[in-house]
Amino acid sequence: MNKTAIMITALVAVLATAMVVGAVDKVEIRGAVQQVVDGATVTWNPQNFAGFYYDIDDNIGNEQITMTITGNKLEEPNGVKYTTTVQEKEFEFEGWGWYNSIGFLGEEYFAGYSEKKPTWNGAEIDPELYKQSTDRNTLVDEQLLKVLMDDDTERTFTSGTPLKLADGYELVIKSIDVDGNKVYVELMKDGQSVDTKVVSPSKEGATMSDQTYYYKKNIGDTKKLVIIGVHFKNAFRGADQDIATVKGIFQVSDQPVNVSVDTEYDKMRISKVDATSIEMDNKDNPITLNKNKDVTLMAGIHIKTADQDVIDAENPLRFYIYKEVTEPGTYEIRGAVQQVVDGAQVTWDPKTFAGFYYDIDDNIGNEQITMTITGNKLEEPNGVKYTTTVQEKEFEFEGWGWYNSIGFLGEEYFAGYSEKKPTWNGAEIDPELYKQSTDRNTLVDEQLLKVLMDDDTERTFTSGTPLKLADGYELVIKSIDVDGNKVYVELMKDGQSVDTKVVSPSKEGATMSDQTYYYKKNIGDTKKLVIIGVHFKNAFRGADQDIATVKGIFQVSDQPVNVSVDTEYDKMRISKVDATSIEMDNKDNPITLNKNKDVTLMAGIHIKTADQDVIDAQNPLRFYIYKEATIEGAAPAPVVEEKPANVTAEKPVVEEKPVVEEKPTNVTAEKPVVEEKPANVTEKKPVAAEKKPEEKGAPGFEAVFAVTGLLAVAYLVSRRN
Repeated sequence: MNKTAIMITALVAVLATAMVVGAVDKVEIRGAVQQVVDGATVTWNPQNFAGFYYDIDDNIGNEQITMTITGNKLEEPNGVKYTTTVQEKEFEFEGWGWYNSIGFLGEEYFAGYSEKKPTWNGAEIDPELYKQSTDRNTLVDEQLLKVLMDDDTERTFTSGTPLKLADGYELVIKSIDVDGNKVYVELMKDGQSVDTKVVSPSKEGATMSDQTYYYKKNIGDTKKLVIIGVHFKNAFRGADQDIATVKGIFQVSDQPVNVSVDTEYDKMRISKVDATSIEMDNKDNPITLNKNKDVTLMAGIHIKTADQDVIDAENPLRFYIYKEVTEPGTYEIRGAVQQVVDGAQVTWDPKTFAGFYYDIDDNIGNEQITMTITGNKLEEPNGVKYTTTVQEKEFEFEGWGWYNSIGFLGEEYFAGYSEKKPTWNGAEIDPELYKQSTDRNTLVDEQLLKVLMDDDTERTFTSGTPLKLADGYELVIKSIDVDGNKVYVELMKDGQSVDTKVVSPSKEGATMSDQTYYYKKNIGDTKKLVIIGVHFKNAFRGADQDIATVKGIFQVSDQPVNVSVDTEYDKMRISKVDATSIEMDNKDNPITLNKNKDVTLMAGIHIKTADQDVIDAQNPLRFYIYKEATIEGAAPAPVVEEKPANVTAEKPVVEEKPVVEEKPTNVTAEKPVVEEKPANVTEKKPVAAEKKPEEKGAPGFEAVFAVTGLLAVAYLVSRRN
């Protein structure tokens, strides 16, 4: 291969990578799997359903769905019950005290201000935002407001650069007096003035009222509620521009969510609301739990049932609830919350961690992480143990039998073909893809292959329109004989021919071998493994073009994932691998569980600890594992720079704070058949992450255009040479 060809090949690989990154367009956050058993009562809460709102720092979030099964139905009105209650949550800026937080349909909402008095500068003071509001409880008026901003980040802004808030609001400095004691500010929304006030943050003996800008508004039946609070730390009058420093912003939406009694959310309706809680039921909406159903329960929360072959007393129908997220952004799919208790052993599996691979139709997926806590540490090598084992999974096209599926780091992988014989047309036959492969087990060679396609969708393609496969492969009809008995096909990859074969789907007495196109290849140490199988149903020779119908495609990647012993994935390394299983441990990587940490455990799976105020025997440190999922279309997060606390007028520090957009919270990722997607929970907040130096941002469209340009240059150089 000449240098130009090598360069083109390398650039094509880079281009393919750039195009695959960020391809997910939705995330499915699932709850624990349950079974349809007559008389059973099943429950989901934030511990076994990451689609519900939960704040680990303050241990806030108590939504719950309970289903009572009668036969295979959820009768109305009490087959499904939803409950959620208010919890006091401290403002990030502690001088304001607390507000009433409530989880509703998986999101955090504001339900009012608490009258509990905070301590500030050693003294108990009145809760400022509560004090300035006339009505303080929105649930009394049967409405909720979205929490848009709640932080105590220090920001400096000037008379020339407004303080950006959410929902089109911004705060402008109009003037500051000579001594810097009085700051005259104006609140704008979408370019229009809505309020003006004077705050006095720098005067001697300034109180919380002096230091707080607030804006109150009538929201529905809730009168004069503070919806924006900004705490001013100090202010300066400069020669060219005025400067103010704020530390503490709280903002809620000015558009309420209606939670009045009898309001309907899909199949659920609000049955009760009071000053502290909301209840819902499925009045007038009985739900039947049949196989292979996807029922919208309420506002983005669904019920999914398995498409399972056998449903009986020993194998009840499986089902779970899930939340679908489509808004661009990065989300956490979290596991159940655990506590750092000396000597404790905690475990996550697909029932308690939706980031692990699980196929409800075939009940496939058994990854497990177990942590043994010593003091506040996960000692090496056995503080963290990961295990996963092979399970036989039937091809979507049942005539081929089964393959060995294994979950690994939250994704499904292919580990080999099963020799178990399928039944086809009433007779037991040889498993075709197993039969055509020389080596059949990739785990023996310490490698795995990504499952790219597995379906039995009927597709028709022609001599003029190739059959598109994954990873740049496509199958082309070269010719069909007069009787339609023989189809001559050619397999292309990235426009280059890699294989030709004849299949005979339409001949009398055609066998599975006659009807199956296969392509086998050496993958590392695994020799002549079938990586593509296509089942042909029939073929026709037409006047203008030839036509073939396929029903059944299976394809795995030709790029193996290394799972050899001692291979490292961040803090974990593979300790054992055999023909049926993989084990990992944290050899040479002890992990300390301190507050407010985000530790990358292995390949996208993290440990997060709470930033909690009190850690003692009665309140052990909380933590969970989570997996990130990114929905395409999100802009990269802006870098928030640290600003000096003491700002002089001569050298102002100017920061434009971006608007905090409303995001849906935290399911298993649903992926298109062809594309490889990250798996599919709670919207990820910025944290003090332990970031590895080698981690880099994913290439975006700029990279695609750049590489395309390089390809063009390489092509011209090739032509010239």
